Amino acid sequence: MKVYKYRSIEENVFKRDFETIKNNSFYSSNYSMLNDPFDIYFNEEISQIINLLKELFPYKELNNFENQFKEVLNFKEKIGVYCLSKDFLNEQLWAYYAGSYSGYCIEYDLEKLIDKGQNFDFQYKFEIDYKDNIPTLSIDDLTNLQEGFIKKMFATKKSAWRHEEEIRLIFDKYGMKKFHPSAITGIYFGINTPEIIKESFYGLFKDMDMRFYEVFPSNFKLDFKLIKKTKRKLKYDVNTFKFDILEHRMNAFHESYYIFYKSSINESKIKEFILAFREAFCIKENSLYIFNNKEVKSLINVYPKNDEEYVKYANSIITVCDDCEEIAIDNPYKDFHYNEIINKQ
Repeated sequence: MKVYKYRSIEENVFKRDFETIKNNSFYSSNYSMLNDPFDIYFNEEISQIINLLKELFPYKELNNFENQFKEVLNFKEKIGVYCLSKDFLNEQLWAYYAGSYSGYCIEYDLEKLIDKGQNFDFQYKFEIDYKDNIPTLSIDDLTNLQEGFIKKMFATKKSAWRHEEEIRLIFDKYGMKKFHPSAITGIYFGINTPEIIKESFYGLFKDMDMRFYEVFPSNFKLDFKLIKKTKRKLKYDVNTFKFDILEHRMNAFHESYYIFYKSSINESKIKEFILAFREAFCIKENSLYIFNNKEVKSLINVYPKNDEEYVKYANSIITVCDDCEEIAIDNPYKDFHYNEIINKQ
């Protein structure tokens, strides 16, 4: 999923932001720095229930629960918030946050931006819930912490802000956060963005895969066009191979790709493809599962597989390769046959 951050080019702001981007970083704000005075603003009725229970049942455990609940409420003083939008052609956002089309808009790959391998304190990703009533934390919200309790606290705004289509990231602590360089996939310039600003970004990303666009008015709406591309200098060219990525999984330390390989199936070519693919796509220690058909996609997440599914999956694999090992073209399932199933019965 792609998400967007609008920025202005006021002198001090641009210098600070440009240096931050150069260092593959962004700043997650304390809630007090947000521009909506009603942001992270809520009522709660849980304290009243706790007080009532304390009168009826004067147990020490209730005092402990009350203290823990207060700590949760005070957590808002510590969290970091990073606000993004789902829309890069939002007229109001260009006017307000990007200096009336003189600024720019950063396009991020959201999956890479929230990678806990970069920021272990990342906790939540929310689409903002827009309402006209003050959210109230109730006892029922304790049974659904993320979509009830936490979302009411940190991801509910007044309907007047609905046009922003906000995606909000929540971190344990406010301050600077890191991202992998490939997390930025594009830069959009406004129709009034000065050339010196554009050239600054061209230079910054000259050795990376990056697309630059210009946003402009057309037929009473905003449109955009590609104005420049930069490319990494790679040792291999993955585009000489035909393949489809069937699935990509990633955690804090490792990523896995499931690939339908369509090109020539011989050992030297597949080894070259693995090197080229890793250079082009992988950002962590990884495992590549390479298949000879795309129908196997329906079996990737089937656990456990029945005998027929297992054999179909096994026969589809060309090789499985971990980057911590020397590349060896081998199918770990190759010796599994129907005869083994029959013999087991």
